[in-house]
Amino acid sequence: MQYTAIINGETVEVAFERTATGIEAAVGGRKYSLGVSRVKPRVFLLNCDTRSIEVSVFSEGNDSSICTVSIERHRISVEILDGRRMLQRTVRNSDRGGASEIRSPMPGKIVRVLLTDGAEVAAGQGIVVMEAMKMQNEMKSSMTGRIRKIEVVEGETVRSGDLIAIVDATPSSA
Repeated sequence: MQYTAIINGETVEVAFERTATGIEAAVGGRKYSLGVSRVKPRVFLLNCDTRSIEVSVFSEGNDSSICTVSIERHRISVEILDGRRMLQRTVRNSDRGGASEIRSPMPGKIVRVLLTDGAEVAAGQGIVVMEAMKMQNEMKSSMTGRIRKIEVVEGETVRSGDLIAIVDATPSSA
């Protein structure tokens, strides 16, 4: 299973795979082999090499994708982003100017790339056409600006949350 997470304010890719002896995990490019035991609800014992670490996980409010993880004396804020949540975050960030990341809301295949690096783009203008579940959808810019980078090519398969393009906001004239 692969996720995009915000850990203490930093966006990282997180992947887990169950094995016969526990879990293989990759967090931000670092790999870990972990033995996992459940101590009680929301409390786990992680065994990594010769070390055992108690980890507690507490949900924040009714949203199970946002939690606080306590490892020894450290409290870490973690938010797991799905495709919908990443799109919402992109739209919120685009309202403040700067750059906007266009991410895939679901797994699919890039059918057509409509713009190139450096092209001007209007808010709501299509950047790529993606096919998912036998339907074609345009992935659109949430802001007026310039395409910094198109991260996909035609025919490429993308996963939910994969980066499609980065759009830099056009500075407003004073």
